Amino acid sequence: MEAVFSALPQLNSFGICLFDVVWRNHFHQNPACEFHYIRRGNLELHYEKSRYQAGPGDVILIPARTLHCDVFDINHDYEVYMASFSWPEAEEALFQAVDTPVVTSLTESQRAEIRQHLDLLYNCDSSDSGYEQILSQSHFHTILLLLLHFVAFNKVTAKGRQSSRQRRQRRNQWLIKEAKQYINKHFAQQLSLEDLAEVLDVSPYHLSRVFNGENGFSLPSYLTMVRMNQARNLLLAGGMNVSEVADAVGYPDSSYFSKVFRRHFGQSPSGMALARPARRT
Repeated sequence: MEAVFSALPQLNSFGICLFDVVWRNHFHQNPACEFHYIRRGNLELHYEKSRYQAGPGDVILIPARTLHCDVFDINHDYEVYMASFSWPEAEEALFQAVDTPVVTSLTESQRAEIRQHLDLLYNCDSSDSGYEQILSQSHFHTILLLLLHFVAFNKVTAKGRQSSRQRRQRRNQWLIKEAKQYINKHFAQQLSLEDLAEVLDVSPYHLSRVFNGENGFSLPSYLTMVRMNQARNLLLAGGMNVSEVADAVGYPDSSYFSKVFRRHFGQSPSGMALARPARRT
């Protein structure tokens, strides 16, 4: 890596480019690499059979001798810092690290830092003195290194966030599975959200939020569903009256059980019991 970045990039040209209808909106290529920083406006980059959207604060990097086209609405202002550069010692590493021609992942502070160095570079480049030219090369080198650092940092950060989301998702799936298994086994008991949260060693709020978010219905709704399905099976099996079935599925009040049952199935428990198929003798 040290050998790759041992030499400074050769800055061939740099300046602020405004919309130019002569060479914009058609395909072209540059013998050197191109660096664009969009100050104002939006464009669509056509590059290697793909299209990329770019706006203020985005960076565009185009390898040398690569056919591309910048397309944007001529009715809106467009202003961009544009540089043409060569960096043979590091071009391959640069374009491998920045694996998309349009860098849109920069944070506002990262954009501001790159913009600050571009402003300094612009002021330096306005002079023809040897000192200013050396300073220009150094500023542009800093800009490219900053871009590489920011892209790498953002990738690592995004990967960390993704890993964190995956771990959280696995924990949530485990929690939901355990909650359902416990309810399926203990539905006849008087279960509350607080009781279940204590068994699973989480807060009631967290358990409720995770369960609702993943399933689209609440824990009490799931408990009621399990109880009602079990009650229906018992009623259809026969051998138990409504009060016994209610007590067996966790409803000591048979009247309340009947109300919940009717709301769930659209008929009373006794009506379902009467509708069960007659046993063959």
